[in-house]
Amino acid sequence: MAELIWLNGEIVPMSEARISVEDRGFQFADGVYEVIRLYGGRPFTLIEHLQRLEKSAAGIELAVPLARMQLKSEIERFLKQAGAFEGMIYLQLTRGHAPRNHLFPPSTGGTLLFYARPLEALAAVEQTPAAKLMTVADERWKRCWVKSIALLPNVLAKNAAVAAGADEAAFVDEGNVTECAASNFFAVTAGKLVTHPVGPKVLPGITRAVLLECAKELGIPVEERPMRIEQAQQADEIFITSTTREISPISHWDGRPVGRSRAVTQRLHQALRERVAAETR
Repeated sequence: MAELIWLNGEIVPMSEARISVEDRGFQFADGVYEVIRLYGGRPFTLIEHLQRLEKSAAGIELAVPLARMQLKSEIERFLKQAGAFEGMIYLQLTRGHAPRNHLFPPSTGGTLLFYARPLEALAAVEQTPAAKLMTVADERWKRCWVKSIALLPNVLAKNAAVAAGADEAAFVDEGNVTECAASNFFAVTAGKLVTHPVGPKVLPGITRAVLLECAKELGIPVEERPMRIEQAQQADEIFITSTTREISPISHWDGRPVGRSRAVTQRLHQALRERVAAETR
């Protein structure tokens, strides 16, 4: 079956999709995106992702062409045609095509698209190989709460980490761990779950938000505060989260072993799995 894409209201084979070379997403990275996890073909936290899309778009003065529930219906219509499987939806919204000019065009209508890709089912934390981090200076802009398609600093950091034998890059800004190239950062110290507040340097991750709710339900104390890299590396547990990876425990950081336990990490992952099961039946 041909891979499908939803492009400005039409579902067409990916091979037939066409976007102008003057699309501002291509020429200026003038756009935002979302990645939504599919479990058995059913999207998890879809509304939360669409809410974040709206907030990101507003952050760059970009109108979302469809109302939230209308976009939800279009995604569900697309998934019926694409078929049910374990995977993800990639959704992107740009300001559309117009003659190249730094000034926003009066009106372009935008370019909205999404498509689905399969992903392997994830194992439980205790069966997941631990990941390795590498420290990278956080030289990104100060609107990281916008899920912008301008990801070059993240791409460079991730590639540098992998080239050095790590799996993910941990951004450090003025001595504090902010987030990672493609994930949010958590540490467990003295029984408390610690993560940097969302804001100029931290994306409001959907999995991050779900885990904070899970921690509250489990009675695990949470502190949203900056954490010095020296403190973070001495934490009892370290893990990272994202829509596609769920939770990944960290075993090494800059080549040195870190983390002495996975107890809280496993409890949180189990709670996340239960939430997924309840919402994607």
